[in-house]
Amino acid sequence: MKKGISILFLTVLLLCIGTPAFAAEDKDVKEALALIEKTNTEIDEKIKKAVERADSLQEDYLRDVRKIEAGDQIIKLEDEKGKVLTDLNGAKNDADKAKLSQKLNEINAKMIEEQAKIEAKMAEIEQEISGVTAQLGPTDDKDTKKLEDKLNRLNAKLNEKATKSQEKTQKFTNDLDKVITDVYNDTFKISAETIKRAAAKGVQAECSWKLVRFANKWVWIDPIRVVGC
Repeated sequence: MKKGISILFLTVLLLCIGTPAFAAEDKDVKEALALIEKTNTEIDEKIKKAVERADSLQEDYLRDVRKIEAGDQIIKLEDEKGKVLTDLNGAKNDADKAKLSQKLNEINAKMIEEQAKIEAKMAEIEQEISGVTAQLGPTDDKDTKKLEDKLNRLNAKLNEKATKSQEKTQKFTNDLDKVITDVYNDTFKISAETIKRAAAKGVQAECSWKLVRFANKWVWIDPIRVVGC
């Protein structure tokens, strides 16, 4: 009887001693898991903002290039045409439809006129280049230099659109790379710190890479996943 009571006493004693340790360990695990969840939420928010920024950069870039290629006036007319088409699709009566259709025809006519102006301007430059090129020949050095300078200016004017487009492309590429680099470095640092803190609380975690699109680029970004407790 005494032996049984002693065994029971020891069992109760061990339970009383062990429970605080288990409780503390369980608390650490819960805190670590909560920290990982909070970090992943923060990472997701940073990724979301970076994606929105990248998409905005791309939208502005494409519009800028379109302006260079087509001209500001044509872009304005295209925007106006889009609004008219939207209104036309939602028109309820024939009178409104007829009025909007007429406006649409007027816009199309203006767009054709603006495009013709651009083409005529380019043809004029090309004609000037041909004229200057024809003059290059057995003239004195001074005249040759003048003609070559004029030819260079005309070629630069003719290639102005391509040059501006290249500049816009380079700027867009640099800005996009910065957005991606910043969010990558930021999220990687946050992940590493959280993994380290979780390990101190007895939870093993690691980066769980996922592919994210930033405008026209795909990049691996690193949320965290638990691998053991």
